[in-house]
Parts: sequence; structure tokens; C-alpha cells
Amino acid sequence: MLFIPVSFVVALLLLIFLAQGIVSGGALRESRPFQALIILYAILSVLIGIRWGYGVLITLPLQSIFAAGWASLAWLSFRSFIREEGEISLSKDWCHLLPALLVVVLVEVWPDPIDIALIAIYLFYGLALLRLALSGPDRLNTVRLSEAPRTHLALWVTSIILIVFAGVDIFISYDFRFMDGQLSGLVVSLANVPALLILGIAASVVGKPVTEQEIEDANVDRAIEPEDREVLAKLEQLLESKTVYQDYDLSLDRLARKSGITSRRISGAINRLKGQNVSQFVNGYRIAEVCRRLVETNETITNIMFESGFQTKSNFNREFKRVTGQSPKEWRQKNPNVEC
Repeated sequence: MLFIPVSFVVALLLLIFLAQGIVSGGALRESRPFQALIILYAILSVLIGIRWGYGVLITLPLQSIFAAGWASLAWLSFRSFIREEGEISLSKDWCHLLPALLVVVLVEVWPDPIDIALIAIYLFYGLALLRLALSGPDRLNTVRLSEAPRTHLALWVTSIILIVFAGVDIFISYDFRFMDGQLSGLVVSLANVPALLILGIAASVVGKPVTEQEIEDANVDRAIEPEDREVLAKLEQLLESKTVYQDYDLSLDRLARKSGITSRRISGAINRLKGQNVSQFVNGYRIAEVCRRLVETNETITNIMFESGFQTKSNFNREFKRVTGQSPKEWRQKNPNVEC
């Protein structure tokens, strides 16, 4: 009977996720870094299957090179969601090619420390992504506010798995040194292969950055940096009078442009005065609009959801329950004359 490693199935699933994301026209369709990341995951999964499923060692150097490359690509992919950092460019980000190039050199001249190099690479980029995740979803200031929570969750998942991969590689090195590699195949099957699938899912659900024409330098220079309460008052006036929360493409960066206040000041003021991130703050206005229209109109919940600025039902239902404690249907039935 033909033996097909589970990792081959995982690679196929990753390519299906990629194809679905591109064909559906979602965020993945426009994100070349995350497309490349999923392809790398699929290649790694195949190489793992060849190594541990069939015991073929000739592809091991290639597996090490790809293993070094995906860590830096994951960092660059998530970092591209930060407006100040900008898009990935070779002239600026050439240094992130060094991990893969280091492994290439080690493969040719000194293979022994490759495992140590991979552990160091995983830890370095894992901790860098963890630091970015700890700064909160507002740090990803080019992502649509409605998509920021799931993108931030994907960031958390990627950072943790990178650190776990470092631990797995430490165990495998120990296993080969003291136990003749008896448990390594099982560990790879139970840890690395499922982790690659999870990483692929995380990469496929990230949000899409919102791009706009840059503001002229003169306009930026004239922007005033008021105190927190003044910032909040200006934001509340903007959201209430111009209903910008209805724009489902609204991002922190875009809100900063519309208000003339830096994204850092906006995020800081909302965090300190409201105890919320910007996404939760804006969604509060969206939910209030939904509540009003549930009472005053007979429109469908789905239509109200879209016209209030939400893009996905999952995000809408989650945020509505967070604010009201009920589902939209329950709220409409139980609160016919109550405003949020």
C-alpha cells in the first residue's frame, strides 16, 4: 500500500487555503508576502514528509534553508502592517535575508551548528513578533479596524509557534545526541506538522492594509497634538457628525488622516480614557447605530450590519454581544424601545 505522510496532506490543505483566498478576492489576494509565506509552509511540510515519512536525507539541507527563511518572512509580513515601517523592500530589508544565507553557508562549509543557528533564528524572530503582539492591535495601524483583532490574533499565533519551534528543535537535538533520535519523528508529527497547518490558517485570515494617498508635509506640520480629552472630544465629534465609522475600510491610519491627529495620540488617548483599543472604540459607535436601526426600521440585520460599517458576520456578532450582552435578534425582541 502506498504510504502518504500526513505532512503531504497538510501541504495540500495549505495550497487549497491559498487558492481559496486568492479566488475569493479577500485580503490574501492582495498580500504577496502572506501568499509567499503559505507557499513556504507548504514546501516545508512536503520536505518534512520526505525526511520523516520516507527517511530521505538528501533534502535536509533544503529544509533547513526554508526553515530559516520563513521566520524572517513572517516578521516582514506582519511588520508591513505598521505605517511607519512601510512596505517590504530589498534595499531596506536586505538584512533579513542573512538568516537563510547563513544556513546556506553552513550547509556548504560547516553543517554541525545548523540546528543551533535555527534555534537562534526562531527565538529572535519569535520574540520580535511577540513584542509586536504585546503592543496591541492598534500597532497594526494600516489594517482595517474591523479586521485588526483577527490579524492581531494571527500575529500572536505566529509568534508563539516560532518560539515553540525553537523548543522542538532543542528537544530534537537532545534526542539525536542522547537517544539516537528515537522520539524525533513522533515529535515532528505531533508538533511541527500541525503547527504548519495552524500557521497557514493564521496567514490566510489576516486583514488587508488600507492604502491612501500620502498627506502633504505642510498639512502634517500644521496638525495639533492636543491633550487626551481634547483628542477624544475631536474624535467623538468626527464620528458623530460625519459617521466615518460606517466606512468598513476605516483603519487607525485612515482615522488619523481624517482627524488630523497622529495615530499614536489617538491610540493613547482612547486607551487611557476609555480603557479600549481603537477598534473597540469605533465598534461602539457602529453597535449604537445598529441598535438604533433595529428599533426604528424593519431592515434585515445583515443589511444593518453592512451599512453600519461591519464587514463580516463573525466580527459583528462578537462585537454586538461584547457591547450589549445579547445577539442582535435577541436585542431586537427584548429591547424594542431602548437605545444602546
